Amino acid sequence: MFKEHKILNHEYDCEADALYIKVKDYPNPEAIPLTDNIVLDFTKKGEIVGLEIINTSHVLNTTVKSLENISSIDLIVKVTKYQILVNAIFTLPIKDHDEFKIANATVVNDSNIPFMDEKLATA
Repeated sequence: MFKEHKILNHEYDCEADALYIKVKDYPNPEAIPLTDNIVLDFTKKGEIVGLEIINTSHVLNTTVKSLENISSIDLIVKVTKYQILVNAIFTLPIKDHDEFKIANATVVNDSNIPFMDEKLATA
């Protein structure tokens, strides 16, 4: 069962082609690379702080211009004793319609992050 639906913010840096999805402010978060391009940030207590996607246009197979106009992001993070699963769905305005792009990552929970089942979204 999902916890309360939380609102998050995002910032895209077109020069670096990097997207940061911020869940909450937290100084010096811990970071777990989920793939070569996706990094999950969390607190020492295991709470999600944010998600960074580098080489975003390549990961999502879209243009920098589209990424500058992301209209919404739905982010699901599930953590079990054995694995961390992240699923992000991006809504991008393309010409006269919306296009949906997905980024997924699953890794072993070597960091012992506590159980979590959260759905987060942009406003």
